[in-house]
Amino acid sequence: MLLMDIITWEPKDSAKVQNLYKNYEYPEGIKIIDEWIDLTGYRMFVIYETEDEKTYTPSITPFIGLCRFETILVMRADKYMKRAQERAEKIGEKGAGAAQGKEASGELLEQIEGLEKRVERLEHHSFIQQEDTT
Repeated sequence: MLLMDIITWEPKDSAKVQNLYKNYEYPEGIKIIDEWIDLTGYRMFVIYETEDEKTYTPSITPFIGLCRFETILVMRADKYMKRAQERAEKIGEKGAGAAQGKEASGELLEQIEGLEKRVERLEHHSFIQQEDTT
């Protein structure tokens, strides 16, 4: 499963967090995809993959009492859109001829289109940021 942690801390604890993180090693079973620091505040974002929740607890234990963790189950937008499209097609195959089925399929397609537009904007924004930082 793919997870994102949003980790926050109090400004007064910044030095403690920095020292702890400097020597920190993620436990076995956690594959880090990427990490970011919020340059405007006291926040860090970590995207990682793990098989189950058993590896999660040891990964945050050293930071308990110092940081707050918001953990979110995430999925790449393109993967989500593919699954949503497959589901919409599957619903269509089952003869969703009822008005409710057609309405739900239409709503799902609208959501997919909206997500596609968001992905395009994010990709464009990411490209612009890459351009600015090099």
